[in-house]
Amino acid sequence: MEHKDVWNLSVSQPLAPILSEHTIEHHRLPDGVGFPPSYVSFVRAFGWGRLFGLWLIYTPVSSGFADGVVGRGRYLTEQLHDDFSEARVEGYDWKIEPDGSWDTAQRLTVFAMSENGDYLAWDTGARDDNDELPIYHTARFNSLTRIGSNLYEAIEWLRERDSAPDFDPTQFRPLVPAAL
Repeated sequence: MEHKDVWNLSVSQPLAPILSEHTIEHHRLPDGVGFPPSYVSFVRAFGWGRLFGLWLIYTPVSSGFADGVVGRGRYLTEQLHDDFSEARVEGYDWKIEPDGSWDTAQRLTVFAMSENGDYLAWDTGARDDNDELPIYHTARFNSLTRIGSNLYEAIEWLRERDSAPDFDPTQFRPLVPAAL
């Protein structure tokens, strides 16, 4: 496991992450490969919580808990695909700007959501030699902005955009996963 310092995040009192090691090791994304290494490092270091007071990075939770990357992520991914498919039919090309394409939109897998309705998703059709996946930000399914080649870069993009150190210096607050 990588040390938390590699992420450069201030953390409130840490909780022990409730993770499903089976899911971390055996779940396969649509490209047939497992989770990207930067994501695995993040969830093992921090678990479920709120990043920059806004972002919820879904984790591979143990059975019996809500908001996992597999269940909640699958639901949000279906929503994203449906919304972009409908937009393509309607000719709303602006929805894939500035960095996306209709093909990219259909390859995205959601793994994070902000409390204001924005999402982060992996492009599962563009895995690199390090098993990392490009990450896209979409504002309410109305844009596609490539924000990094891995979760390290994406978090730095979010830090510049969404971090408010004057308001709250804690950048990650662990949360207790909701039991089903």
